[in-house]
Amino acid sequence: MCSFRLSRLSSWRVRAGLVSHSMVRTHQGAVVERIIPHPLYSAQNHDYDVALLRLRTPLDFSDTVSAVCLPAEEQDFPRGSQCWVSGWGHTDPSHAHSSDTLQDMVVPLLSTQLCNSSCVYSGALTPRMLCAGYLDRRADACQGDSGGPLVCQDGGTWRLVGVVSWGHGCAEPNHPGVYAKVAELLDWIQDTAWVR
Repeated sequence: MCSFRLSRLSSWRVRAGLVSHSMVRTHQGAVVERIIPHPLYSAQNHDYDVALLRLRTPLDFSDTVSAVCLPAEEQDFPRGSQCWVSGWGHTDPSHAHSSDTLQDMVVPLLSTQLCNSSCVYSGALTPRMLCAGYLDRRADACQGDSGGPLVCQDGGTWRLVGVVSWGHGCAEPNHPGVYAKVAELLDWIQDTAWVR
């Protein structure tokens, strides 16, 4: 989580509904009033790797901006569920620049048992983490995508299942992406969101 390295919070904006960096200049964005990291966040193992942003004014919903639903408490999507991750991060781990357009990809959810196996992450995932992606270098979230959404469809409803957290490189063999597991953080999210 990078929120501990913030300097001038007043210059931070949330710009929703954009698909290209060229649109940023014409888009005002909502001022970030406060960043609230999870109080149990661990920089050593990235446990509880989530933060909430309190905006000075609400976002205006439109055909390109809407809310995503939270999962039901302790809702587990089955292994193999096809979910979507999106972000502005690197499209090539050897080039340190972000994408000019919003990227998205379909990634399957993987079992915690597989991801904690000795050939993947050797027990590094906590109960507040999940992993998704491929073991064969096909595609992955990358640097610059952290904090981005992992969403899955539940019937006709999109649910925020994970938040991009960490991994070993980008699309490395046997190292899928690791995400903060939103269903395990619901109590804190709901308690914090309703406090002014």
